[in-house]
Amino acid sequence: MNSPSLSRTLLVAMYSGFVLMGVVMGMTGPLVPFLRADLHLTYAQAGLLFSAQSVGSFVVLLLGGWLVHVVGKKRLLFAGTVAFALGLGATALAVDFWWVLAGNVLLGAGMSFLDIAISTLCLDANPEGKGKAVSLLHFYFGVGAVLGPMVALALGHIDGGWRWAFGLVALGPVVLSVAVPFLRFPPSPESTVAQKFAVYRQPFLWWGAVALFVYCGVEWGLGAWLPSYWKAIPGTESLDPAWATSLFWLTFSVGRFVQGAWADAWGFARFLTIAIGVTVAVAVLWLIFPQPSVALVWVLIFGFVLAGQYPTFVAMISHRYPEASGQVTSFLSIFASVGVFAWPPAVGAWADARGIEALPWAEVGMAVLLAATTALAFFFGRKRRG
Repeated sequence: MNSPSLSRTLLVAMYSGFVLMGVVMGMTGPLVPFLRADLHLTYAQAGLLFSAQSVGSFVVLLLGGWLVHVVGKKRLLFAGTVAFALGLGATALAVDFWWVLAGNVLLGAGMSFLDIAISTLCLDANPEGKGKAVSLLHFYFGVGAVLGPMVALALGHIDGGWRWAFGLVALGPVVLSVAVPFLRFPPSPESTVAQKFAVYRQPFLWWGAVALFVYCGVEWGLGAWLPSYWKAIPGTESLDPAWATSLFWLTFSVGRFVQGAWADAWGFARFLTIAIGVTVAVAVLWLIFPQPSVALVWVLIFGFVLAGQYPTFVAMISHRYPEASGQVTSFLSIFASVGVFAWPPAVGAWADARGIEALPWAEVGMAVLLAATTALAFFFGRKRRG
């Protein structure tokens, strides 16, 4: 993303925000076993930590379309850095389940402010080539997600190390909060209020959002529970769960770096059809061949083929409604947030009932549902705009 309307300093701030979000999301899963041990949590309760982030996100995102119109992207970005830092700090200081839950609510709110502000900046600055631009932005989330498990690996085994992990990462948004007031933001594209908010009447937007809700189940069913799954199945002692998770996010990051250009070249619908078809196939193969040496291969392929799907959904729908990029971004993020809220504890409850070893079954079910909801989105996407 090299739009002339975005300065190098602003690009660094945008990418840094997504890296920090990726670090937090990438390290939380590997740190779950240590949180569970210290705070005496069940799998279902641990899954609620991801849900708590989604609660905070959801509150912000419900107002996101209005906020980005009235408040503006710069103030949203500043609010996000402050809430993000406070949420990380509160989590680091948590003494019981309810405290860590509250910290993650604030953490989720901060990440949503950042997401809306940065994603809208990206979309507005790139009227053409949105697939590559959005994928490159989300590539930096993948970079953070690769680094996150490494943070967990370095600090998790230390007594109270999970607290140090959240506390040290909080320094990142603190630095950004100091820098944001001095950044120069480009003007937003001109459009009327009616044009911005008419997008909410479009069925294509709604069904695309439903598909993203399911996509988050596929991504975070694996991202949240792979460390626990890897630790539980026999024959994986030679590879630490944090390393397995980091490898997953590494292929995910590589996929986001390269696949945006593919989506622009192939067309958004064709790209998603291929990527989701491969996702279903790999999930089924993992179910049939769950042996650790082969399972790692499926997990790595999973990371690569999942990588471009979220950015491509966002690019596809925002390309259809360029006058309402802020509203599209916040609306899609609402459904993604609900997905992150609902799916990890649902998979955690499945793990409590069937064993964490049954994770491939959950991934197959969610991947098939993703294919079905995406097909419905494409059906409405072919209709003329109303």
